[in-house]
Amino acid sequence: MHIIYVATDVYGTKLNYELEFPMQPTVAELIRSIENLFSAEQNLRKPGSTPYKVAKLNVVDEVTEDWVEVLSQSQLRNYCQVYSFQPHSTQLTESQGHIPAAVKPRHIAGYIVQGNHGMAHAPPTPLHNFSSTGSVQHIQPVHHTSVPHQTGLAQVRLLPQDASHDEKVRACFEGLDANANRVIELDEMKRGFQMFGMDFTQTTVDDLFRKADKDRDGVISFPEWQRFAELYPTMLDSLYYRLKSHWEIVASKNELDQLVNVGPQLQDNERNSKVAFDQTQLDADDADRRVEEADRIVADMQNRQRLAEEQARDAQRDIERNEHHRLEAERLLANEKERERQAALASQHSARDLENAQRKLTQVHAAIAEAEAAERRAAQMLADAQRELQRLRGVADQANTDVALAADRHNKMALDSRNVEDALARLAQADADLNAAAMRGQEAMANASAHGLQTSEAMRAQEEAVANAALIRDRQEPARQRWLQCQRQLEDHNTSVAAKEAQLAQEISQKRLLHSQEKALVEEEVRLREQRECLEEKEGALRNAHTSFFKPSKSIQRHHSYY
Repeated sequence: MHIIYVATDVYGTKLNYELEFPMQPTVAELIRSIENLFSAEQNLRKPGSTPYKVAKLNVVDEVTEDWVEVLSQSQLRNYCQVYSFQPHSTQLTESQGHIPAAVKPRHIAGYIVQGNHGMAHAPPTPLHNFSSTGSVQHIQPVHHTSVPHQTGLAQVRLLPQDASHDEKVRACFEGLDANANRVIELDEMKRGFQMFGMDFTQTTVDDLFRKADKDRDGVISFPEWQRFAELYPTMLDSLYYRLKSHWEIVASKNELDQLVNVGPQLQDNERNSKVAFDQTQLDADDADRRVEEADRIVADMQNRQRLAEEQARDAQRDIERNEHHRLEAERLLANEKERERQAALASQHSARDLENAQRKLTQVHAAIAEAEAAERRAAQMLADAQRELQRLRGVADQANTDVALAADRHNKMALDSRNVEDALARLAQADADLNAAAMRGQEAMANASAHGLQTSEAMRAQEEAVANAALIRDRQEPARQRWLQCQRQLEDHNTSVAAKEAQLAQEISQKRLLHSQEKALVEEEVRLREQRECLEEKEGALRNAHTSFFKPSKSIQRHHSYY
């Protein structure tokens, strides 16, 4: 809540109203509120009046304690005194006079008065007064000792330790004026004394209230309270410092309540961060397991790929070996075909030789027949014929030998033909083995390619698992740091709560000790004041008796005093 005191001149009367805003207003917002309020005030005094207009605003400067023109929002401090000037005209002039104490606006048609929240605050005594020309007359300022502020749980007031007498009077008056009607009632005085630990009897409180209520209207106004404070300075000091201690304890309790209220949130944060860290730990463990599984799969796929590559290399070696065997079979086949051709040529020659030998044999047999015939024809030629026969028989034997050799050569040629057929069969078998080895090689290569693809996929999965595990580990450390930070915050909070509780207990203990020490002083002051009043009453009675005794002579003119 932001409060500004605004004074102006309305038809020759100085008015000073207390305006409340939810936050510090801008200059434009303040002007609109002033024009709205004082237009309604003028219309109430003189119906049909022209609307109130603001020509300029002046505010009391904190440093120089002089009036300065309002130019920015920063000048509109809380509880500042502002004076509003209207446009100068022949019908309107500013009248001289003191600025009265600020009061809350009345319920005026067209203007809604905002309610007062929290403790009541007496308006400040204006620092300066205006003349008709706008000049200022300096008067002694009264500084205000307390400004309410919100701590988050309850509204408290912080009072200075070295307050002046006037500041103490105003603070105690505001502290006892619970309903903020700017007067202290008997019930408020009783409740205030009880709340601040001043354990007076009912009779004593009634007697003190009667002494303060000078005009006997049933309430204590601020001037009456000022007079009462002059009579009981020790009670004023005790009440002020108890009020100050009360607000400090309230502030400490508010701070303690704030700390205690923050505790569950910090515990929830610690639990949530612990759960998050545990989850990241589980995720990291799961990612590590996936990485290990991916490593195992990659190793298995690599082993299978190596085996497939070895099988492919074996198949290639089989193909190369079978190709070598086929080439060898082709070479053998060519050799066999060449031997077959040579054997065929040799067979042709041996056939011719056989025919020649058979012809020779036939000729020899013919010659033998002729020789036998010739033997019979010629005895004398017997010896020659026998010799010739012997020779021809040798030739025949040789011819038989040649025939046998030719037959052997022919049989060998036939055997060479069978060797060619075997070589052709072996070549065909080599071709079949080569084709089978080629098919096995193709299957091995395809298998190796498939295993290579599977190995590549497994390696990609392994890389993804490793990257995922690294990402989870990267998230795990911040989660761990957040958990540790929440733990430290919770520990610091518990330490702060314990320290604040100990401090509050110490403050309450000190407060009680001071109250017990002050009680005797306050009671002594009340007793002395009663004795003084009793003496004053006796003095008054003696004066009256003395005056009435010497009244005819009129010789006694002096008055005695016991002050």
